[in-house]
Amino acid sequence: MLRMHFPARARAVLVVSVLVVAVLNAAVAGSARAAITPEAQVVVERFLAATGGRAAFDAERTVHFRARIAAFGLSGAVESWAARPLFNASITTIGPFTLREGTDGDTAWRVDQNGKYSPRDGVDLDDDRGGAYFENELWATPDQGGGTVTLASTERDSAGAWSVLEIKPPAGKMRRLWFGVRSGLLDRSVLRDDIQTVTSRMTDYRMIAGRLRPATTLVTVASMPLNDARIELDTLWVNEELPPSIFAPPASAASPVRFLAGGNRAVIPFDYGSRHLWVKASVNGGPLDDFLVDTGASITVIDSAYAVKRGLEVEGRIQMPGAGETGGASFSQVDSIVVPGTGGGVHLPAHKVAVLGVNAFLEPFFWRPCAGVLGYDFISRFVVTVNYDTHQLVLEDPATFKYSGKGQPVPLGMAGNLPVIDAALDDTLRGRFRLDVGSSSATDLHGPFVERHHLMDRSDRRITVLGGGFGGTFSSDLTRMHTMAIGPFSWDRPLVSLSHATSGGFASEDYAGNIGNLVLERFIVTFDYEHRVVYLEPGRQFDRVDPFSMAGVQLAQRDGDIVALQVLPGSAAADAGIQQGDEVRKLDGKPIGQWSIDAITRVFENGRAGEKHTLEIVRAGKKKKLTLVLRELI
Repeated sequence: MLRMHFPARARAVLVVSVLVVAVLNAAVAGSARAAITPEAQVVVERFLAATGGRAAFDAERTVHFRARIAAFGLSGAVESWAARPLFNASITTIGPFTLREGTDGDTAWRVDQNGKYSPRDGVDLDDDRGGAYFENELWATPDQGGGTVTLASTERDSAGAWSVLEIKPPAGKMRRLWFGVRSGLLDRSVLRDDIQTVTSRMTDYRMIAGRLRPATTLVTVASMPLNDARIELDTLWVNEELPPSIFAPPASAASPVRFLAGGNRAVIPFDYGSRHLWVKASVNGGPLDDFLVDTGASITVIDSAYAVKRGLEVEGRIQMPGAGETGGASFSQVDSIVVPGTGGGVHLPAHKVAVLGVNAFLEPFFWRPCAGVLGYDFISRFVVTVNYDTHQLVLEDPATFKYSGKGQPVPLGMAGNLPVIDAALDDTLRGRFRLDVGSSSATDLHGPFVERHHLMDRSDRRITVLGGGFGGTFSSDLTRMHTMAIGPFSWDRPLVSLSHATSGGFASEDYAGNIGNLVLERFIVTFDYEHRVVYLEPGRQFDRVDPFSMAGVQLAQRDGDIVALQVLPGSAAADAGIQQGDEVRKLDGKPIGQWSIDAITRVFENGRAGEKHTLEIVRAGKKKKLTLVLRELI
């Protein structure tokens, strides 16, 4: 997810959702009172009869299978174990990635492509428990495993007719299962997984281990054809004795990081440019280049042009959700990533990364190239303190870390690989928010949250702005609310973005929104993923009101020129006569090439209402000199 948000707030959240495990879990293989309608019961009994009878189903305690998988232009294998009621585990190897996950019904865990172990919580834990519910077909047990089963509809087309059951597990998301009216067999499963709709189609039914089972499953993700997966069964065993260790969390297999100066701590200076964290890093022993640090990136990303320059080989192709729609990436492996620091630094060996063209999106807004993004798989190896006042990252070993600052602890959860916390707007609007140091915005509220709380109707003073993201563009309304609170801290007049999105990252239904650097820079922030806590210590900017440009013009770099990309209606820039596409040559008599984007932002954000600035522009080959008078827009 890559977002460029007015004014000059480029959002470098390149979220690469590794879909392999999620895709496999979408294939259908209690504490609440069971509930099934009579119409749904008929469909379930027909399914049981068609697949070998209830006795064969009831006798099945465990299932272990191996299968081949083809997806993302790669091939691999999956091995899965399931035991009733809610035990499930799998190992998926595809291309350069090996992913592991499991649940025992109460807890769940995942090991990422770089061997980093992470326990699951919140929505992720519920969804993993829901996945185990479907993997073990608990909806067909006499008490439906504590879930509810209803007949949603009967669907017909030229290929046949289906009875569609809506099944809600005790935890996790509802799925719709389509059963052939004539065959009784399960034809497909449809899961709405936050911003994605995943459909699994079961084909090639064969009698295996006493029951009729699909030998092939085709998995598709809506609007992401590159992510189609084909899973073909090799071998299946029923009622093996499965040791509990199969479902227990494994030891982390992540390659050890090394603190270059020894010890367990490194201090990394960062350039806080365009409200993003820029550090110097070296890939495979190459020269130091500019990388972004981003808690909103679920995997480390290398720019495709930079990958070519470094001689990295890539394979496969995956689509991923972005701030706008979807985009594509490939995979690669690097031998090392080194981030130097004051008196040392850190070294990560043998790292698996995503490769995509980031500069096409970033450089026009940052006025500088970006070699890549250090995401979750880098950040999660450390306890990371972001000191916005001193522009330093402090990286510490989680095994020996003890917090010694003056901040307050706030419980931290994980949304996949992204950190989340509870926050409130205007006291009553509460939700779970992603903490995103890859965003220069304040608080971006997701479309479903905006719609659910009728926030467009509540805000009488709004500015509609166009944003650009990885995979597409989108619009949102900027407004101010009365208060915002995180843990024991609160402040007035927060700036929030009300998303119009119906797809992409800002259409998330599971989370209320994203909290970016315009909020986080109020604090010295310590992220401790290992112990699931974030410490917030008020910094020098804690008491200031969220700033917004008093000029109303967004400047971007295009073919070496600086142009007006967007001019807000009714703004100082619009009143001065600035138009979209104007080339800006000078600001206050100084050539624009002698200005940095951050210096211009400071002039337009920190100036006083009524303050005058001159712009020399070129439009249609003619020079014009315009006077811009700053004033508050929101």
